Amino acid sequence: MQLLRLSPVIPQFSNRLSQGTGRPIGLISPLWSTHAHRYATTSAVFPGSIAGVNFYVDQNRKANIPNAGLIAGDLSTRFMNNTFGLFKDGSKPFLKSVKMTISPNFYNFHFGLFGDAMVKLTNFNKNSFETLCEMTLGNGKDLLCKIQATTEITEDRQLQAISDDISKELNSCEVRNDLDNNLIDLQKLGLPTEPITSSSVRVRPSDLDENNNVNWSTILSFCQHGVNSAILSKKLQIFKRKATFSQIKELHLDVTRDIFLDDVVDISVYENIEHNRILFIGKRGESIVCKGYADINPEIAGELPLWQLPMRSQSDVHVKAQFPAGGFHRDRFNNAVVEHAKSLIAHGRLNCFLGQGWLRGHTIDAIQVIFAHRVEINPKFYQMLRTENLEHDIEFINMGNTSFLMLSNLLRGDEVMMSVLSHIVNFNMRKGKTEPFSDWHKETFSDYCNKVKPFKITPPSEIPAYAHKYSCDLRFDDLDHHVIITNTRYIAFCLDAAAHAIYKKSPAFYTGFTYDFNPKCIKEFDICYWNQCRENQRLDIYTYQDREDPQKLHFLAMKGDKKICYSNVTIDLNSSKV
Repeated sequence: MQLLRLSPVIPQFSNRLSQGTGRPIGLISPLWSTHAHRYATTSAVFPGSIAGVNFYVDQNRKANIPNAGLIAGDLSTRFMNNTFGLFKDGSKPFLKSVKMTISPNFYNFHFGLFGDAMVKLTNFNKNSFETLCEMTLGNGKDLLCKIQATTEITEDRQLQAISDDISKELNSCEVRNDLDNNLIDLQKLGLPTEPITSSSVRVRPSDLDENNNVNWSTILSFCQHGVNSAILSKKLQIFKRKATFSQIKELHLDVTRDIFLDDVVDISVYENIEHNRILFIGKRGESIVCKGYADINPEIAGELPLWQLPMRSQSDVHVKAQFPAGGFHRDRFNNAVVEHAKSLIAHGRLNCFLGQGWLRGHTIDAIQVIFAHRVEINPKFYQMLRTENLEHDIEFINMGNTSFLMLSNLLRGDEVMMSVLSHIVNFNMRKGKTEPFSDWHKETFSDYCNKVKPFKITPPSEIPAYAHKYSCDLRFDDLDHHVIITNTRYIAFCLDAAAHAIYKKSPAFYTGFTYDFNPKCIKEFDICYWNQCRENQRLDIYTYQDREDPQKLHFLAMKGDKKICYSNVTIDLNSSKV
């Protein structure tokens, strides 16, 4: 379940976007361009192109480092494709190496801000190219980070050569042609003899990207899991708490393509106290699959940014928020990922709570707990591009005695791409039970009291014997800033369970599938949350296809003998085969 806590008073959205960009929202008209403005043969600027980075916040509610590296790689690929025609032959990019120099400004880059990226080609060899990506705030002055990225050209996991015509053009631009693809030499960076800790991560179906790779950002999240496991062991002297992830000033990670579905990656973590440096090595068996380090600046304050989206109120109970350049990640079928869109909607809803003051007037012990979601998906959602300009329509539709309903629609123009109906409960943590809303709420929302009945989700009375069991160990990247598993991740676990059942040819899924589960067949799903999970716990998911209605799939997540969540998913059997 997801907890929504009361936040300190926030300045009105109409007053300021954030520190350093004090322009009224009504006057902002950023160029949310999907195309680069090329100003030289070997470089280009992408206005507004990093707006998507703030939709994926980390466990400290900060801008997400893995996502920033992935966006830099994506922009570099787009530049090389648009400028030199690279990848038009069907070859695929693989982001092999990223070195980030991070400004403290980066960690306070939040929802209300937009940024620009400048990409410059700096080096290449016969199989790869290197770019420098500088990300700045939309004011063009404040540097967020510099990202040096090396991308390999591949096909079916094999290196491909840059064509002679493109190589000739690159040489004519006087680009260096001596790129070294060797992994980082950690010995020169002070690698200690023995690791502090080692931990393991198993690759899930949802870890694969549109090129069927475990990409750079996902591998970095594996390394973050290893570091956080070391933090929990209390053996580290530099990284003592989760907030230290927001004090990284430089990060460098090199990866290989030698990671496959269901592989186990062992992450060893080392500490160099003299240089305020954490080092990590990932192995699959005896093969090294990644090497990296992170340098810490303990002087970075780590302030919590105020989440602010440009919003316009339709009424006291109806708000619209802009989501420019949504930046959706892609799954192994090249679909927009349901989990990320649902996360975007959840963060927008929280902004709405804070900005509209809908959480005023209750006791200090009361929090808002998301009990259930009903989600409907437009088939066109799965084909949405990374650079879509979207709008979030948020409406308060019902007030009960201890809960309320909110409807969130993700819009592309006038068309609803995804609709999420949320049942949210007012819960008293001290008493351990639901609590009636205050008189202020009842008066403010009197026109909406008991206007709509909350939807009911009824789980099966028992798990059938033919159900397929899928187990996954929960990781650091599954957490939200409350240090519990974010509810948006549970639907990803369910889809992984469906894929695993099909891989294993389980009788639980008896018709309509071939060798994998393609999420684009999902039309709608209900999901309810009963209990919480945390990192390093094991979740068992029991799944099966309904014997009476084959378009219904059931998922029950358990932690030991405790029920965590239940979801029933409606699919289109005509779209289920891959």
